[in-house]
This record gives sequence, C-alpha cells and structure tokens, in this order.
Amino acid sequence: MRYRVVLADDEEEVLFGIRNNLDWESYGFEVAGAFSNGRDVLDFLQTQEVDIVITDIRMPFMDGIELAKNIREHHPQVKIIIISGYSDFGYAKEAMSCRVTDYILKPVNAKEMGEVLKRAKEMLQRELEERKNTALLKQQYEESLPVIRDHLLNRIVEGNADWDDLNGRLRRCGVLIADAAFWVAALFQFDNAEGMEGQYTPMYVRNRLKEHLCNKCQYASFYSRLGECTLFGFNRREEAGKILRCLNDITKECKKVMGTGIAIGVGKVKNSVQGIKESFEEAREALMYRKMAKEGQVIYMEDIDITSQRFAFFEDEPRDMLFSVIKFGDRNGIHTVLHEIQMQLKKQDMSMNACQVWLVSMLHAILLFVKQYIPAMEYEFFGGRAEPFDFMKIMGQYSDLDSFFRWMEECCFSLGEYFAKERDSKAQKVTDIAKEYIGREYGNPGISLETAAEYIGLTPAYFSGLFKKETGESFVEYLTAQRLREAKRLLDETDEKIYAIAEKAGYMDAGYFSHVFKKKYGISPIGYRRKKQ
Repeated sequence: MRYRVVLADDEEEVLFGIRNNLDWESYGFEVAGAFSNGRDVLDFLQTQEVDIVITDIRMPFMDGIELAKNIREHHPQVKIIIISGYSDFGYAKEAMSCRVTDYILKPVNAKEMGEVLKRAKEMLQRELEERKNTALLKQQYEESLPVIRDHLLNRIVEGNADWDDLNGRLRRCGVLIADAAFWVAALFQFDNAEGMEGQYTPMYVRNRLKEHLCNKCQYASFYSRLGECTLFGFNRREEAGKILRCLNDITKECKKVMGTGIAIGVGKVKNSVQGIKESFEEAREALMYRKMAKEGQVIYMEDIDITSQRFAFFEDEPRDMLFSVIKFGDRNGIHTVLHEIQMQLKKQDMSMNACQVWLVSMLHAILLFVKQYIPAMEYEFFGGRAEPFDFMKIMGQYSDLDSFFRWMEECCFSLGEYFAKERDSKAQKVTDIAKEYIGREYGNPGISLETAAEYIGLTPAYFSGLFKKETGESFVEYLTAQRLREAKRLLDETDEKIYAIAEKAGYMDAGYFSHVFKKKYGISPIGYRRKKQ
C-alpha cells in the first residue's frame, strides 16, 4: 500500500525538484498532486484522499501556516510537513502549534527528505496498527454498556417505552439524548462480517463515533432487532448535516482500516422523543435503497424520499425490493425481482384457488402502494383503467402465472417510468433553484456548497452529486465560471479598478482573483483589458 502525498510550493523549480528528484515509490509514497498555493490544495482535499501534505510556508493567496490550520480543522487525519527557507524561530513555533508532523529548512536534499518521509510513514503505519488492534477493541466491547441500557433503547425505537420519567431512566444508564430538541436514528449494515475484524467492526464504528462527535452532540449506540443502531440527539436542526458528514467519513475509514464495507440508513429528523420510532423505521427503509444508490454508502431518507408520505405496511423483503426498484425506475431490477417472486411462488406448489388469492393480495398491495404515492391515479398504470378493478375478472383474464406476471411487469414498468420522471423533474428543479441562487449571490464571498445546500434543503453530499449529474460541472466549477463571466463583462463595459471588479465578482483577494482568471483564460485581467482596448 502506497501513501498519497500532495506538494505545495510557489517556486516552480523547487516543486519540480521535490517531485522528480526523489524515488517516492521506494519510500512507500506516490505524489497525488502538486500546487502553487494553499487554496488549490484545499480544493483538491475536498474530493481526494490524501495522507500527507508537504507545503512551503511562504505562498500567495494562502500561506503554509493558514493551510495547516485549515487542514487541521477539516481534515485532521492528514499529516503536514512544513518546508521553509526562513529559519526564524517564530515560524517554527507557529507551525508546531498547528500540530505539524515535521518542519525542515530549504534547501532540501533527497537524503533529508527521505528521512522525513520515513518518520511520517512510521507514524501512519503505527496509527493504522493501533486502529487494527482487535485486542483493544475486544476489551472495549466487553466493557460496553449493560444489557438494561440496550433494552431501554430498544423499547424506545419500538415505541413501547414508558415515557414517564424516561429522561431519568436514560440518565441512570448514562444516556443523555432525552435532553435534546431534535432526534434522528441511524442503522448500520456491515459486509464481510466474518473473522475477527468483522466481529469487532461494530465496536470500531462506536469508537470512531466517539472520536468524531466528542462534545458535538449526544448519541447512544446499541444493538437493535435490525442490527447496530445509533440514536442522535442535538439542539439545532442544522446539526444533522454534521452528523451525516461524520457518518460518511466513518464509512470510508471502516473500509480502509477494517476491510469491511458499511452502509448507513438515516431516518428523518424528529422533534420529539416519541418520533424516534418513526425515524428508526425510516432508517430501515433507507437501507433498502442500498443496491440502487450510487452516490455513497450513507442513505438519508430525507434525500431519497420524493414525497412527504411514507409507505410502511410491507414486511416481506422481496416486496420491499420490488417497491424500491419501482421508485428508482430500474427496468432490469423490476424484471429480476418479479421473476424471483414468480419462482418462489411456483416452488410453493399452491392450488389454483390459493394461488389466485395470493395474486389478488399482491395486486391489492401494489394498488395501495400507488395510491399512497400517486393519489387519484392508482388505476391509470394498469392498462388505462378508469374504473375500480374487478380482481376476479383479472384472474380470469390472466389465468396462468406467466401471463399474469408479464402483465404485471408492464404495469410496473409504467410505474417506474413515472417515478423516474418525477425524480428527474425534482433534480431539474433543484438545479434551477441552485443556478438562480448562484446567479443572485455569486458576488457574496461567503457562498459555498454548504450554504447552497442549506438554502435548498438538502445535504451537501447529496446536493453536490445531483448538481454535477445535472449540469456536468461541480458546484465550485459552475460558481467560478459565473464569477469569471461577470468579471469579463465588467472588464469589457466599465473602467473600474481590478480590485473593485474582483469584489463584485465575489473575490475579496484581488491577487487570487487574478490567479483564477489567468488559470481560466490564460491571461491576467489587466492583460485582458489592454488586449480588448
């Protein structure tokens, strides 16, 4: 396994020398990227996994110290190595306050850099081994909360708790979520749960939750009837976004450290303790979308639910899967699930009457499903019927299983197309709102993916994927293009100063504005204006 390194230095010859005069592979590293300023490094870290950042102190737009502070806040797992041509003790002291891994002075030779990389690699490997220490995980597992605590939490998610003095009983168990104003439930589903590492993966997840959410919100992890579950309690609704980002980080870490894939279903936010049961059931429903969801392993019910109504009366897993593939408009999935249901039905060797009763119940259930999601249209997807069904007449028309399931498949295809159009329509509406928001707020330096997602009412991760899918550009790319178009217009039509144009385009730093403008158009703003003149 090779660790990934990012280099940052505004001196091209230094950057070239470090990148090309060192046998990175022999030290167990690969160079993932090289940049001339700190802001480009932070943009890269938003989408790429990086283990070490090696940066100069003196750089334009964002120096090494500010870069280190940002990395510590948003990417605490990344190691930082500072390079400086200044031997001033003040720089070294400030760098160490950012908890950098190492600090070396220019000029840097290959031998010195090699020693630094060896130390950094030992630290990375030591931390990896500590996380893999299954003996420690086993000890923490054996010291987990008593059975009475898990029993009480299970009663809450099942809706069977005695709500009188619930807060007091939770406090006696060391659980403080009842003091919160909002609650949400998350269900965990693990892959490859065999062997020692698989056995202790749930405990590993609990430990990572503790590290990520220390003092940020109250939560309680326990084993429910559906598997590992965590209840979160917090005082501001927007804190749900932090929890989702934390869970997303944990899925990546779990795969890397434990070698175990993990999916997390998250219910909707509730404003009462009694609502936890509903959030728990929503988390369960969210996990059913796992095989269809391609945006990530954290599935938030608020993101995927295209309607405020819920459908919760199916318990049979094949039926749940059928409704999931219908919602996703997955024709291959519809065909596969219906075929599996038909094969299972044939294996039961029912009498004709018993089989007809089963098919009627199935058709009735699908009609109820349609009525829940598409009121007043429940008959239009079944051959354009305007009148209520005569179930027994249908059984006579499709007297054998093969013909019935062929007809049912076509009906489900029509339903799937409807849901696909609805989802595409919602995605287009979200994208249009986002574009309107950018067109109105591009001049605000504080606009970001997070502020746009909050304005629209989606999580940043889901909104980012949806926006990229619809526009072909990331949010940052689209925002930057909008700002630069406005800057070009002002350069063409006005005599305003460059710094004033930068501010109107959303850039507080005129130097950084010039850097971005030149990177896009191959010419500085001043050069562009002179050329036009």
